[in-house]
Amino acid sequence: MNYKELDTLITFKMGIPSIYHIMLGMSCDETEDCQTELSGKNTDNFDLNDFLKKYDVTVERTAFTSSFRLCGLTITFPLELIKENDAKMLFNYFACRENIIEKKFSFTSGTDDSIKDLNIVCKYDLFEVQIEKETDVENECQFVVIRISSDDDVNLDKLLCIAIISNNEKGFWGDVCEYVDKNTN
Repeated sequence: MNYKELDTLITFKMGIPSIYHIMLGMSCDETEDCQTELSGKNTDNFDLNDFLKKYDVTVERTAFTSSFRLCGLTITFPLELIKENDAKMLFNYFACRENIIEKKFSFTSGTDDSIKDLNIVCKYDLFEVQIEKETDVENECQFVVIRISSDDDVNLDKLLCIAIISNNEKGFWGDVCEYVDKNTN
């Protein structure tokens, strides 16, 4: 895995992580179609589809508020596809972002660079990223799990505003000017 491949999955629109077109703060309805495309590994971005298939990536909207606004996203990779260098790259990918408040990185690896233990935390003003190794005892599988979350309603309001602006930024300024012109005459 490299930075370019990870960028096909996660982009930082206006400093906020965006998984395909899904951002924290958006409503369940706004993200439903994107979740379906990600789950089917059949988006309109062929590089993203290749990445999802190559690393067997699962993306899920994992938590919603009582008003059905997204407050948690989870990205899962099979552990055998992630080596020590990939863990360091994941940490660097998130730790080098703006407005980081706190960052923690710990891992243990074997002689073959396989990950034995992994714990990464990056806290920002509006959200938090946690990356951990997890085991599915039932299916005897191990995964690297990336959780992006925000539990604060005020922060979710800010994230929603940023999502609206960033997803409409091409025409946003024109819309604002048009609105002001209509309402000042």
